[in-house]
Amino acid sequence: MALPQASAKPTLVKTPLLRSIMPVEAVQINQKTLHSRPGYDPNFLGNGKLALPLPRIPASLESKIAILKRSNSDSELKYFNYSVVMNKERKLAFFSAVNIDGALRQDVGKREGDAWLRDPRIDDDAQIGNEFYGKQRTFEADRSQNPFDRGHLVRRLDATWGADEDKAKEHGDDTFHFTNAAPQFWALNQGKKLWLGLEEFVLDQLEESKRKACVFNGPVFDGPEGPEGGLPDASDHGRTDPSFGGVRIPKYFWKLMVVVRAGKLAASAFLLSQQDQILGIDRIHESAVFEKLSEAEAHVFQISIDDLAKFTKLNFGNLAQVDTKETTRRRPRRIESLEDIRLG
Repeated sequence: MALPQASAKPTLVKTPLLRSIMPVEAVQINQKTLHSRPGYDPNFLGNGKLALPLPRIPASLESKIAILKRSNSDSELKYFNYSVVMNKERKLAFFSAVNIDGALRQDVGKREGDAWLRDPRIDDDAQIGNEFYGKQRTFEADRSQNPFDRGHLVRRLDATWGADEDKAKEHGDDTFHFTNAAPQFWALNQGKKLWLGLEEFVLDQLEESKRKACVFNGPVFDGPEGPEGGLPDASDHGRTDPSFGGVRIPKYFWKLMVVVRAGKLAASAFLLSQQDQILGIDRIHESAVFEKLSEAEAHVFQISIDDLAKFTKLNFGNLAQVDTKETTRRRPRRIESLEDIRLG
């Protein structure tokens, strides 16, 4: 896949420099060249039966799609190596889609600081920014002020690949757009287990085997409630997501990974539940919410792609026919260790 060369001088957006605390890597994003970003490539894994188009949003939800300015119908926000389609009502992504090339992954160093930008191609009021997340370096000392992180949908490391180290860093930095963020309880991305463990396990496998993959991510909007420590039936009626700081917080996040195995597509779907951590946050005083959330656990499940379509209301084409989940008719299988993961 050919990558465009930026001709304009980049506009540097740097995180606050905290020399006395930690080294901070500058995030560089040239928004002047956003129009030339290639975005997600549906033929990344191959053509014909290996082509993988973006998920389709049903007609019943079309009125919620954020349309790009100066366009009557285009909704795809294209970045380096990935794309996003936004839900303007929830101000979060319907989904993100990223191409990952394990053979072209580059080591661009550890990222310590965050500098996030709104995307000027859609309305400001169609995306959540720092008015909600605030200054995370301040919250690190007292997460009770806002226990929700700007959780990457497309991870920086997933997009950090290219012809050379400079290009790879440019691509990874492009993930720092608020359109690619969603409010996730801070502990979800700590340590080597659960969601982070799943993401790093997959990336390690792709790098080791120099394979390619396409990964779709997103929140579940107003998903049904389930038993404590578990997930509901995907066919149950949805329940309005609880609110915190004026933002409705998704109870679940999903990830759909697709690779080529023996010349055919193989797909695996996962759901992260932060339901137990956030239920009731709209009914208690915000000063007490951190203590409540810290007592609960998040859970990861491997689910069928049929169930994923019910949870998200998105159309994933024929991917249910190449689902790697062995028993798609059973309830979701809880992931408790990396050995429980079934990938293509």
